[in-house]
Amino acid sequence: MATKRVKEKNGTGENLDLEPEDRISDLPDAVVLHILSFLPTIAAVRTSFLSKRWRRMWTLVPVLDFYDQRDLDYLRKPNGNKDRKKFFKFVNECLKHPYADTTITRFKLKAEFYGGGHRVDGWLKFPVNKSVKELDLHVSPTNSVYCLPSAILCMRTLTVLNLNGLELLISSTKVCLPSLKVLHLVNIDMHDLALNNLLLGCPYLEKLHIHYCSGLLNPLVLSSSMKSMEYRAGYRNYAQTMEVDARNLLSFVYKGGNNKCNINLVRCVAVRNLSFSGACLTHQWLEDLIPQLSFLESLNVDSCYGVKHIKIMNQHLKNLDLDCRTDELDLLEVAVDAPSLVSFTYSGYLMLRISVNAPDLLYADINVCGQLKKAAYDMEWYTRLINFLSEFNGTKKIHIFCGYEKAIIIPNELREIYPSPLSDLKYLKVKTAFPLFRKVMFKKSLLWIAPSLETLAIE
Repeated sequence: MATKRVKEKNGTGENLDLEPEDRISDLPDAVVLHILSFLPTIAAVRTSFLSKRWRRMWTLVPVLDFYDQRDLDYLRKPNGNKDRKKFFKFVNECLKHPYADTTITRFKLKAEFYGGGHRVDGWLKFPVNKSVKELDLHVSPTNSVYCLPSAILCMRTLTVLNLNGLELLISSTKVCLPSLKVLHLVNIDMHDLALNNLLLGCPYLEKLHIHYCSGLLNPLVLSSSMKSMEYRAGYRNYAQTMEVDARNLLSFVYKGGNNKCNINLVRCVAVRNLSFSGACLTHQWLEDLIPQLSFLESLNVDSCYGVKHIKIMNQHLKNLDLDCRTDELDLLEVAVDAPSLVSFTYSGYLMLRISVNAPDLLYADINVCGQLKKAAYDMEWYTRLINFLSEFNGTKKIHIFCGYEKAIIIPNELREIYPSPLSDLKYLKVKTAFPLFRKVMFKKSLLWIAPSLETLAIE
């Protein structure tokens, strides 16, 4: 790379010779290739114009990344079919290079699909022939859906497979992915049997994500190696029942789109992290499941419909997160019996009725969401707040976030009736969504709530 000598005047009016330093040219090839691997392929190709040294450098990059909408910005003049042809030509030209001395570790393709799968089929022969380790394929359907070729499902070197917007027809196709560790399926059209056959061909799979896939009605997720699973249902595409048989599963995350699904996790005895969001559950189902998970450490229940009462009993539970920011959950009652609990988080519009047996609780985060109107802070509200806070009197630290300062200013009438709910608390941090206008009253109320404070932080 050439450098240019320039002159600049200093404070005394004298000319100083300044020569910009070209540090990139001094970098070893391995470092340059590592930097280029983070760029889109089209940007890496454009570096070939910098100097003779860079002319073939892009052909040594171990990552190929093609994205039609982004790459067309580089190719200029976006105007429909002509642009798509430019992108097709660019990908074809790139894949013509032999890359004989280059190990391609990752191949990424994101493009809209307009039918005629032979073109994409041809492109995918490249990662198959190069035995890539990571394949990220996102083919957005327009007037038709692209069907994944069977050769992809027999790539023995593949460790990560991300599929988006495709159709999987593998009821009779042999699947052989012995090295696959991570599988992401997003907006995939497939039926239950296709998923079953796919998982049978992944004997060492550790991480599975299934997001917004259509056609799965009663999936069976069977894997002895899987450690993490996340399922997200759409409002239209969701399973009616789901059975997960994974004895080594450590983390299960379910986001249900407010749809009812009967979930069977009985055989997942090793689960440590459990999360339900927007699911339609019953309190009896939760009460039966949680005690069976002997290794459960973290539980998150977020806006789950159909649950009015929750009884959480687990000897090993350490972290509990309850998010009740849904109108149907305002009257939720919770009983927690978790002697090992160290962290508790609650978010909601109202103070739920709660009883807590957690003698070793270190931290409680209470988020009183701001959508509740100031006029709604009546005597019932403050009474429920006092009762709620009293369940956390033995906690070491408490953080409270509220929308309005009025939510925390306890009326004098109630202060004369009730004892301070947090009489033993030493550390309290309070933050409001809006500026404080009654700072003195606000602070007095906090000192009544927790009269033994050593640290009070107000934001």
